[in-house]
Amino acid sequence: MVDNVFATPLLQKPLQLGADVVVYSCTKHIDGQGRVLGGAVIGPRAWVLEVLQPFLRNTGATISPFNAWVLLKGLETFSLRVHASCRAAREVADFLAARGEVRRVWYPTRADHPQAALAASMMAQGGGTVVTCELAGGKEAAFRMMNALRLIAISNNLGDSKSLVTHPATTTHFRIGAEERERLGITDGVVRLSIGLEDVVDLRADLAQALDMCASAT
Repeated sequence: MVDNVFATPLLQKPLQLGADVVVYSCTKHIDGQGRVLGGAVIGPRAWVLEVLQPFLRNTGATISPFNAWVLLKGLETFSLRVHASCRAAREVADFLAARGEVRRVWYPTRADHPQAALAASMMAQGGGTVVTCELAGGKEAAFRMMNALRLIAISNNLGDSKSLVTHPATTTHFRIGAEERERLGITDGVVRLSIGLEDVVDLRADLAQALDMCASAT
């Protein structure tokens, strides 16, 4: 079972790569505009009919008609939005990698990513809309940078038309504990950026002024 929300159904197709079941949070790129909650579970027809459909029938876990309509409308611009955000995300990743305040950057298709070749083979159309970086100053620097951002908003969401930033150690990965975060490389200096549809020049400028404030405080 593969959670393919970061790669999106446009950039990676797990069923073609051998997965049995694929899950999505449709709130992310499929709606992509912060309007509705929804999800999708995809698998072989026999599994859907024999396993998934009875479960949904007995639990009532069905989406509202309005939310379904919004998601269908979102699919009309899905490809355009994801490709645009991917292009900007790659530029943002390269920009961050050149900054002295940044210790390292994770973006799947950058040459310095440990699985860049694998990502390129499975996600030929782009590396996704999420960029992660680690600030050299740890949690203090991460919080200072995030609070200094003017265009990019603080939120745990991703795949939105608006660029968002979050601090995984105190939000998405808080409950797994410090020891497990350390094993996974999620230090207190790690910041996750979900790149939206703003002009990449404006995104770089916002990040530059925020990082400049980090540098001036050290």
